[in-house]
Amino acid sequence: MRVRKKPLVILTIFSVAVWIFTQNNIFLLMVFFVVTRWLDLFLTLKTIPKIKIERQITKTRLFVDEKAEMIYEISYSGLLRISMKLNPSLSPVRFFKKDTEEISLRPSSSEKLVFIFSFGTRGRKILKGFSIKIEDTFATFSVEKEFNAEDEVIVFPEYVPIEFYKEALKELLPGRKSPQRLLDDNTMLKGLRDYNGEPMNRIHWKASARYGRLLVKEHDHTALGRVKIFLDLNLPKDVQLGEVWKELRRYYEDEAVRFVASVVKDLKERHTPVELTVIGEEIWKNHDRDWVMDFELLATVRGTDNPRFDTKSVLETVVFDPSDTVLLFCVHLTEQELPLLLRVRSQVSKLIVFVIPYGLRDPNTKPFRSYLLMRKDLLDLLEKVKLLEENHVIVRGVRENMTVQEVVESVP
Repeated sequence: MRVRKKPLVILTIFSVAVWIFTQNNIFLLMVFFVVTRWLDLFLTLKTIPKIKIERQITKTRLFVDEKAEMIYEISYSGLLRISMKLNPSLSPVRFFKKDTEEISLRPSSSEKLVFIFSFGTRGRKILKGFSIKIEDTFATFSVEKEFNAEDEVIVFPEYVPIEFYKEALKELLPGRKSPQRLLDDNTMLKGLRDYNGEPMNRIHWKASARYGRLLVKEHDHTALGRVKIFLDLNLPKDVQLGEVWKELRRYYEDEAVRFVASVVKDLKERHTPVELTVIGEEIWKNHDRDWVMDFELLATVRGTDNPRFDTKSVLETVVFDPSDTVLLFCVHLTEQELPLLLRVRSQVSKLIVFVIPYGLRDPNTKPFRSYLLMRKDLLDLLEKVKLLEENHVIVRGVRENMTVQEVVESVP
């Protein structure tokens, strides 16, 4: 508890000293006023322990910029009416709507305050304690008390709704939507079309009678494609980048995470088996069926300029299946890594590499004039790897003015 009473002390010394020297009744009234302020301070210090506050966070898993409520239940068992100000959090947090912070507590009463907040960046956020402050009406003193509390909130990365459909489809599985005609899923009716010699059990008789012509049911198609995703947030040890890039590294890193989050969500919502591996300060893995677990992982991962791990050391330990599709997302790529890509491709069905040296354009904005140029060595490398596409080694360099869906659609 912090007590600020310097103005009261100064006023006390001044009023008492002047009254002693002048014996003036006006200054005697001032002394009496000072006594009332000391009494008010004493009662305030006795009253504060009778204030109980509990904080509740309505959501502990949020997306970037998603709003949640911070609810404070205040109970007061004192006998005096007091006014106080509540500071809802000692942690950095963005508030969008606040109930009034000033609150007046009646004797033996309870109140509730609601604050709407959000976070602007992904990660594990710790909401620390809060404080109350009671100030004297005449500004002669103030008392502030901090309440210890700690709530963890995981802020998921942003994602963009996309359609990926670039994985190799090898195994048939009912219930799996696919753009390829491998197996019809009779439980997923896509629409109706005119009859063209299909089996009689495909005819939709009710619709045909209604429209006066034969119509057949068109179903979605199903297949299973296993996908292994590798996100490398580290810089290769032999690559030297400018200071400006390093200053913006965290932003570009978040863009790569957003790209991966978008792909993972689309694949898993279509029930595709996905195994996610992130290479950064540590190596993180997740192969849970629910994309929420992947987002929880992607919320906290970070890359480093001085890595202990690299793509090569990780990929060499992975056991691949011939039906796998491998997606590699990285912030940079060098010619020394090409033999590794060819070796991985020889073990899997399809390999796609996305090089993301800069950010991506938001799909809600129009294309803009960009002055960022890819490094010449990276441009030369992207020209060389075009020869590998016939062997299903596909490398795409992501330019700043591209959206996630545009990058995906550039892959055959």
